[in-house]
Amino acid sequence: MIRRISSILCLLPVLLLAAGCSAPQPERASRDDPASRVLPSSDAPPLPSPPSPPPPPGPNYSSSVAIALPGEPDTRGLDDAQLNAMFDAAVAQARPGEEKRAVCVGMQGLADSAVMDAPPRIVRYVGEAVQLPAVPASQCRADVHPFVIATKANAILYTVKVESRDARGVLTFWAVATYGNLGANGAEFRLIRANGRWIPKATGVSVVS
Repeated sequence: MIRRISSILCLLPVLLLAAGCSAPQPERASRDDPASRVLPSSDAPPLPSPPSPPPPPGPNYSSSVAIALPGEPDTRGLDDAQLNAMFDAAVAQARPGEEKRAVCVGMQGLADSAVMDAPPRIVRYVGEAVQLPAVPASQCRADVHPFVIATKANAILYTVKVESRDARGVLTFWAVATYGNLGANGAEFRLIRANGRWIPKATGVSVVS
């Protein structure tokens, strides 16, 4: 009986090997063990280069902002001669540069909370004054510069904002020309009557950006 058990024990390694088993191996080195790390050989492919920086920002029409609401502004108590004089003051702030291909025209009346489209006759008047196609301001947006939505034409924006009207009816307004994101000239005026004409008289308050 003892001899038979010894024979079976002697055959056990052979049976294990035939079954695909192997003798116990020492525990592998930990993945975090520095001695187990394999250094890359000189023949290894180079690491990929970091991505190139993005191009500098430019006109991005998808992220542009609206500059006016559609609809006519509050022009109560103002006739065409007064409106013409006020927009003459806006055009005088900056004439279109050679790169400009259009004009956007907006107005904020005394009762308006935002810039609206200038009256159609004033849009035409301003376009003729600078000899460029003119559109209501709601048809434009602004990014690096104002532009016409339909054509993407580089534009200059002229706006008039009525600030107050005193007891004598004297009107105070702002006239502004915007030609770029960081480019605008504006000044405050009082509209006075002199020698049968409406004259914008500067108050001395102005802004340049």
